[in-house]
Amino acid sequence: MRGPYNPTINDDCGVLTEGNERPTSVSMPWNPPYYKGVYKEAGLEVVRTLAAYDVPLHNDPPERVSKIVSRIRNRNSVTVRSLDMKNLPKEMEIIHRLYNITLDRNWGFYPIALDDLLHSADDLKAIADPKMIFFVCMDGKEVGFSLTLPNVNEVFHASRGRKGILRFLEMALRLQICKPKTSRLCVLGVEPDYRDKGLSALLFYESFMVSKVKHSVVEVSWVEANNVEILEAAKLMGGHCSRTYEIFEKAL
Repeated sequence: MRGPYNPTINDDCGVLTEGNERPTSVSMPWNPPYYKGVYKEAGLEVVRTLAAYDVPLHNDPPERVSKIVSRIRNRNSVTVRSLDMKNLPKEMEIIHRLYNITLDRNWGFYPIALDDLLHSADDLKAIADPKMIFFVCMDGKEVGFSLTLPNVNEVFHASRGRKGILRFLEMALRLQICKPKTSRLCVLGVEPDYRDKGLSALLFYESFMVSKVKHSVVEVSWVEANNVEILEAAKLMGGHCSRTYEIFEKAL
């Protein structure tokens, strides 16, 4: 028995064990602090720890990072482009391919079906910004991608005082006139054959620069403790661990 997953590791997962004092980012779970004790009392043990990193966006990237990214571009002749909404079906097929081959090294990874991905995309259309979804290209094809979302939880949290239909109306109104001040870098992955070329750093940098125009903080989540490349990139940009999630397990 392992979890919590809602319904798989591709969706909301884990128990929030540090950082409960404030609302979480879009598509990340929240729970009261006592939940961890409930799991422990039921005989479950922590099997994985996941982290969320807050990266402030008020400063420019360190000069060292900018130089590294420039070398990566020149050395590998890479290009970066944003999502093409006019060709969305084809773009979703590319994301589906990249998602399943770039994230398979994550512990507990479960391949996502194209139909499930398209269903998720329908839910995200109302909040996603195509300019914050990137592909990195080499050898004439897309070999990696990143997805950053505006943190619409800010809007939902501000509307919680309303009930029923009034809450939905207020949320819809706030989404139109109140732009989120924060964002969340949800997914970043590069094909296995291209992981030694620094493309993850390039995608991270591009996500940082676009988020910087509209937001004050980007949360990088979730990240496994052994994902050194992303953790180091977040720290280089001035990030710090802001929340911790844990996945529990029990043999039956």
